[in-house]
Amino acid sequence: MIHRLMLITIAASLLLAAAVAVWLRQRFGWPWPIAALAGLGLPLLMHACLIGTQFIISAAFRRASGQRFPATVALRAWVGEIIASLRTFVYAQLRYGNRPPPAGGDTAGDGSTSKTAVLLVHGYICDHRIWHPLARWLAQGGHQVDAIDLEPPFRDIDDYAPQLAEAVARLRERNGGRPIAIIAHSMGGLVARAYLARYGGAAVAALVTLGSPHQGTWMAHFGHSRSVLQMRPGSRWLAALDLSEDAALRARFTVIISQHDNIVVPQIAQTLAGARTHVLTGLGHVQLAYDHAVWALIAQALR
Repeated sequence: MIHRLMLITIAASLLLAAAVAVWLRQRFGWPWPIAALAGLGLPLLMHACLIGTQFIISAAFRRASGQRFPATVALRAWVGEIIASLRTFVYAQLRYGNRPPPAGGDTAGDGSTSKTAVLLVHGYICDHRIWHPLARWLAQGGHQVDAIDLEPPFRDIDDYAPQLAEAVARLRERNGGRPIAIIAHSMGGLVARAYLARYGGAAVAALVTLGSPHQGTWMAHFGHSRSVLQMRPGSRWLAALDLSEDAALRARFTVIISQHDNIVVPQIAQTLAGARTHVLTGLGHVQLAYDHAVWALIAQALR
């Protein structure tokens, strides 16, 4: 469903661009190539402004907590986030279609490999297509890989736990029944924790979360779906999830966050007691899934 929504959004943006180009041509007599470029520039400018607004809000939270960074760091993160979001919501949707991410190869007679199998879990209003580059890198490193689509969108986060349980079982079957690792972006980290709260941790050797709103995000005040309400800071759902985890389970968690996250704010608060936490700078929310420094931390956690 998310894939269809993204394709509709892309089509609508192209129609807007075409309408602007025709208007510029008819109203001002601009040459078609220039009018077409200007038309395409309008939806891109709107997208850049939206992300810029998110960065302004996140900067306000950083200042309130006493954090100061050079403006060039935030500017780099803004540009990088524009590119990463277009890569995810436009390029990947058109490039990969319904093709799943690389799955990795079998090396042992029982179908398992010597490396921990990895299940990739996307975040809010996203899908498995965000994972293709990381999945390819993991598969080249000898890991068996699978990815899940959390469907339909906008549901209660707990509703996704059975879907995740089925995906975990399928991947374990491929990998000789051994425990797997979960790598989750954004809301996917909360889905993984909801799965662990319901089914226990016997099947999961490690959980790595990228930019997950473990303490909620102020940006959730802009939405009203059930999952968004659960991600508001101080929600009863987050409090109950926190109480469901003990120190032994948290010891398997690796939390990776960016102080320039433009979606999950306040950023520095997104830690979990007992988890290994890595705090980065200069990376936006979607960028976390593509950054090679993040990948190196993932490899460290998998080892």
